[in-house]
Amino acid sequence: MQGITIIGPGRLGGALALALAHAGFRIDSLIYRSRKGVANLSSFISPRPKLISSSRLEPVESPIVLIAAQDDDLPRVIEMLRGKLAAGSAVFHTSGSLSSDILAPLRELGTSVASLHPLASLSSWRSDHNRFIGAFFCLEGDRKAKTVGKQLVKALGGNTFSLDSDKKPLYHAAAVMTAGHVTALFDIAVGLVTKAGLDRKQARRILQPLLTSVAGNLTSKDTPAALTGTYARGDEATMRRHLEALKKHATQDEREVYLELALRSLDLAKKHGLDGKKVKKLRDAIKLAKDGNG
Repeated sequence: MQGITIIGPGRLGGALALALAHAGFRIDSLIYRSRKGVANLSSFISPRPKLISSSRLEPVESPIVLIAAQDDDLPRVIEMLRGKLAAGSAVFHTSGSLSSDILAPLRELGTSVASLHPLASLSSWRSDHNRFIGAFFCLEGDRKAKTVGKQLVKALGGNTFSLDSDKKPLYHAAAVMTAGHVTALFDIAVGLVTKAGLDRKQARRILQPLLTSVAGNLTSKDTPAALTGTYARGDEATMRRHLEALKKHATQDEREVYLELALRSLDLAKKHGLDGKKVKKLRDAIKLAKDGNG
């Protein structure tokens, strides 16, 4: 049973602590900057890990160290760890946009480093620690650390993939679009339904199954084939009703988001075989609307 120290036991760090403990790893210690919630987290882990303030850091004896701190805080954490790691340990950070290169100062006494970023949406360590099952983890760094990382991910029920370290920001932007930006888009949709007369709870309730069905389509189809609805059909009359309603009731930014995505949807529809004349007619109408003339 390998021991693990986790630095930054927040939503991600806490979820990893619970999931890895359930997978048979020993969580030696949780190193925190703010104590809020850490004692509660530790009560769900057996045996209970040691709680250590980062301001009073002791030598870290665990063979595996996971740094789940925010990106801006990583330089401080790295400096804090210098000279305090066990010989031969494997150290990971969980940033999606930074490569393992930032951990280079910790390559001492045989320490190996890597980045390990899970593609999972976590809103709470308590409720979401099972979301690593089936998830993909981006893993890059030293060979030894990558070997350890694969073992961790396998124990969590996940999968690993690698990419060039300089492409991580682009990869992470894609991850943000898939998770954070989809949430923002869903928020716009909820807002439009509330303007149609329902409350937010009702709006979320009726839209959620639709969002789930779209995700289901995307598991088996590429995006052109998965597209459904107004733009997949090239339904100009319906589109114009949308534009008129948005002009009356939506904010400018809500309308702009709709129009930008409408153009992208038309690109997908064209790839899937929608008649080129229909595509051009709808695209021209959307561009007029973007210019304030539609």
